[in-house]
Amino acid sequence: MIILIPPSEEKASGGTLPPLQELKEPSLSLWNELIETQDEKLLGVKGVALERAITVNKTLLSEKTLPAIERYTGVVYKGIAYSSLTEQEQAYINKHVRIVSALFGLVKPLDPLPEYKLKIDKLGAAKVWRAHTKKELKSEWVIDLLPQAHRKAVSYENGIKVDFVIEKQGKKVPAGHQGKFIKGRFVRWLAQNNITNPEEIQKFKEEGFEWVDGCFLKRV
Repeated sequence: MIILIPPSEEKASGGTLPPLQELKEPSLSLWNELIETQDEKLLGVKGVALERAITVNKTLLSEKTLPAIERYTGVVYKGIAYSSLTEQEQAYINKHVRIVSALFGLVKPLDPLPEYKLKIDKLGAAKVWRAHTKKELKSEWVIDLLPQAHRKAVSYENGIKVDFVIEKQGKKVPAGHQGKFIKGRFVRWLAQNNITNPEEIQKFKEEGFEWVDGCFLKRV
């Protein structure tokens, strides 16, 4: 069983592990195109943030790395709170979770990653990775926690798309920012309960969300 989660825009800086020094395809081709074409439009930032993004992308191979689960620090990862899990629970995360990165494809939690800046909907990254993920996920049962943009980068035969939805006055909408945190809490719950039977995911209840008609629903 594989649990797919998105990366985050928010990343820790620096590193404690050696630099990558080299990239394999298709990461190498994507990186070469990135450093040749990166600008405000491509990276989606401006000013000091743009200057920093350009620099970290250019120096990507020479900068120290961090385990992916430590590099990404966004809302989903705050929900997982990996460092506070037990050794056994962390082992579950390491075995079952894969992060869908625009530059690195399917990333394991302990894979070393440098800081970088690239969104999945740029440079045709989603299309590039779709064929690769199809091979990697061919024999796996997938719990898909990805947003729509990242779902375009993966292909699998067996699995379930898990969405978090809020219903207000009879109208259902994606849970948005709150949905990111609850996704992290869901992954944490899976690890804490050592869930390996997909049917058991429906037992998750937290922050008012519960399984209703094929999704986790919160009525407000």
